[in-house]
Amino acid sequence: MLLALLPEALWGQYRTARTPRSEQMPLSPVVGALGSGQMMRSATNALRVAAPSAEELRSATAGDKGFRTYTFAVERPVAEATEALGRMYQDGAGNYVWRAEVQAPQAKNIGLRLSRYALPRGGALFVTAKGRPAKGAFTEQNNETDSLLQIAPIDAETLVLEYEYPEGTRADQLKLPFRLDALFYGFRDFRSAGRAENFAQPGEPFYDHPRASLASLSCAPNAIAYPDAWKQSRSTLLLIVGGTSASTGSLINNTRSDGTPYVLTSAHCLNNLFKLLGDLGAVNRNASTTVFFFGFQSPLREGNVRPTEEQSLSGANLVGYNEDTDMCLLRIKGLPRRANGTLGPIPAAYQPYFAGWNINESPQGPFVGIHHPGGSTKRYNLTQDTELRTSDYDLSYEDKHGSVRFISWSDVHWEVNAWAVGATAAGSSGSALFDKDGLIVGALTGGASTCDSPNDDRYWALKRSWVSNTPGAGTIRSLRPWLDPTNSGRKTCDGYDPIAPKVVQRLSAIYPDPVATSAEVVKPNVTHTPRTGVDAIGNELRLPQISGATILGAYVVFKSNDQLTSADLPQLRVALQPFTDDYALGGKVVDFASSTLGTYARYDAFGAAQRGSRTLRSDSIEFFFPAPDGLKLSLSEGRYLLSCTTSDSRELRLPLLAYDGPADRLRGWAAWTHHWTDGWRRSTELPGGAYWIDLLIETTTLVNPEAKSDLPQGLTGYYHGGALHLEGEELRHTPCEVRIYDLTGQLHMHQKLTQTGGRATVSVTGLVPGLYIAAVRPTSGRISDAHSIYFSHK
Repeated sequence: MLLALLPEALWGQYRTARTPRSEQMPLSPVVGALGSGQMMRSATNALRVAAPSAEELRSATAGDKGFRTYTFAVERPVAEATEALGRMYQDGAGNYVWRAEVQAPQAKNIGLRLSRYALPRGGALFVTAKGRPAKGAFTEQNNETDSLLQIAPIDAETLVLEYEYPEGTRADQLKLPFRLDALFYGFRDFRSAGRAENFAQPGEPFYDHPRASLASLSCAPNAIAYPDAWKQSRSTLLLIVGGTSASTGSLINNTRSDGTPYVLTSAHCLNNLFKLLGDLGAVNRNASTTVFFFGFQSPLREGNVRPTEEQSLSGANLVGYNEDTDMCLLRIKGLPRRANGTLGPIPAAYQPYFAGWNINESPQGPFVGIHHPGGSTKRYNLTQDTELRTSDYDLSYEDKHGSVRFISWSDVHWEVNAWAVGATAAGSSGSALFDKDGLIVGALTGGASTCDSPNDDRYWALKRSWVSNTPGAGTIRSLRPWLDPTNSGRKTCDGYDPIAPKVVQRLSAIYPDPVATSAEVVKPNVTHTPRTGVDAIGNELRLPQISGATILGAYVVFKSNDQLTSADLPQLRVALQPFTDDYALGGKVVDFASSTLGTYARYDAFGAAQRGSRTLRSDSIEFFFPAPDGLKLSLSEGRYLLSCTTSDSRELRLPLLAYDGPADRLRGWAAWTHHWTDGWRRSTELPGGAYWIDLLIETTTLVNPEAKSDLPQGLTGYYHGGALHLEGEELRHTPCEVRIYDLTGQLHMHQKLTQTGGRATVSVTGLVPGLYIAAVRPTSGRISDAHSIYFSHK
């Protein structure tokens, strides 16, 4: 079940600070022959492609139901020589620039595919919407071993291509180092401000596509609500293929358990719904332009937050492929590089898990499906069947000439008759079906399930693709050479967790971390924009002793709006520092900043970073930004302040998601604000709350932010009529005391509490009117064991 998707910035684009020569100085057309036999168009001519016909549009969307696809662009091959599409210019220093236009009248967006791409050092290719400034250039950093470059669609009807030859290039050396292979005519809108179609920038997951909206997917719950399937959820990825479609895949293990980045999906996700049937070269090109999004899941068990898009990798090699069974196995090649230049593993912050597999004839259920319907957040399906059977499956499709064809599979597909939980949709194609032990038994080809009728989905069976019966086909048509490289002959293979025995977790007051299954679920219930003059906010939290943990990054979750754009987003800094006994702040033990907030990052095959702008509309949005490599965390038990500020110390006006309610539900967490004239103080606007700011850490021992103290959690208290009124079982059984501080940390009162039936009243009429903190603790305890109550004395 494939879903078409589209990007904005340019896939593979290596953004630099450079601007085109044409924006820096006048260029003059070159007159006369250039010595290399180049043909040049007139300056007013351009490549012009026709809009898709009604029949083409019908054909492009024909697979929506059967294959669960959603297509938004049609391909237009370019037959003309690329040099002949443009004209040569020179700047005042005699340097050459080739410029061309491509036009797609009435298109919503245009994407390009380049072949024979091999830019020399010093060469730069700019691809820009006509009339807009360029944002950066493609360079030699984008060279691939297959010499292909997929340029994600840009919202425009006309694109301008400018190739700057390296300085000093002679007239007899002006052969273009690339070919324009194809243009993708986007016929669906992505960027109309304030309209339903404004669901994603080009290059992003859809999240809430009008054709597969969050409302229509309501029967398929968020995967994070099922912590028992957390490892399988970690293996599930959202795929964007070839610039025109979105689908699902799964990291899959091999018998060496060596972390080889294999991704299992379905063949029709790579061959454009069989339009490229038998065209292995074109399928390979699609593989090389596939982008893999990790952890694209709502961080709420119930409710929708547009999740992080910053955790992604791009580019793959096709290693296993068999259209007779709909099998496809990819190997991610766009891994980040180590300092010594070698390819590293998938980053731990992405929390990868390589699912195991089962090729037995009769796998046992219940069976679970985890997938990205509608190119949206990760969802969970469950069928309570204890057994499955394989059956025949037929689908119709339209070939690249628009003719209706039929494809039939005999005894290849597992048949899911009905889902007890969930349903699939466009974009679910390629998602894994897991048995009772969490092992993959198949991947989704198609079906007809909906929330109203959750029936009849088909998954191609791994056991039918394990070995190929085609003589001379080599290893590409089989899974066994790749998934059983040791020739073990095993029928099952357990999953591989590259993080284990360590764990990766979020230190959060709100996020229901699946690895901390005992944590109470606290949902954000308020959107809070700090008041004027507030330049930092933070959460007070209790932490146990931590030794040698690694800080992987930070999450910030806020509510966007239609006026906010990525250009308006400040870069953020997070810090962690201890409170002293008198509530002063000690030195920072963690301190790092973002540099690319508002963009999503990818890696090409050479480890070069790529950036695209995230969609900011009226969604709740989760951002992740990584910590510097090797940032460690060691601290003693106590109270700490996790703070967030802008990198340039501006006012922090982001509308942050927060919780505000009974303070005991936050297990001692509390919201603080920093005003540039008043310093740090407990938040008066979130007196029982916390902001949604999280640290992501890798640790050998699960950190429980709910660290227990000698003071039971049942203490409640409030201020009224010049007195604090306290109640709790600890006051019945434990000698306690109260210390009252102002917000500068100065102690104003110290009083022992008598054990009077679990209740106590403390008069504060002698205090000067103002804001105070009462710290209640066992008499024999430490200040870090105190239960704090914020109050305003009038």
